[in-house]
Amino acid sequence: MLDIILYTILALLSISGVILTVLTLPGVWLVYIAVFILAWMGSFEIITPLILVILFVLSVFSTIADNIVMALGAKKLGGSNWGMLGAILGGIVGLMVGNILGMFVGPIVGATLFELIFARKDFKSSFKAGIGSFIGLFLGIVLKVGFTIGMIVYVLSLVI
Repeated sequence: MLDIILYTILALLSISGVILTVLTLPGVWLVYIAVFILAWMGSFEIITPLILVILFVLSVFSTIADNIVMALGAKKLGGSNWGMLGAILGGIVGLMVGNILGMFVGPIVGATLFELIFARKDFKSSFKAGIGSFIGLFLGIVLKVGFTIGMIVYVLSLVI
């Protein structure tokens, strides 16, 4: 009976992790914690320490790639390195100040402001870089959600 309760909690953690990832929050880490607990419950026999290390490294990579893709979105639509930096900093500040809405608006504002102030571009091209950062943010979310779901499916294939 206790196993059923624990597996249910781990399943809910995994589902919550996917939802948090969609909301640009660190849901991949919630899923990783659930996988680690599942490995521990199974005495690391099915989910081995090597698998945990690989999933950890991939989780770090997906977190870093999320920010890189957002910055590259700004660059793709004509932004400079300043716009890329502004998109990353705007995303971080936006999340801290405005929560979820701020996470979406922050990269646009950050890239636009950094392009205007530091790259000395006109508003139209600066805003275009800001929109590029938003597109990059969206693509980063899609990639991270795909990774998170992939991690869940992989672990389920091991334990079922």
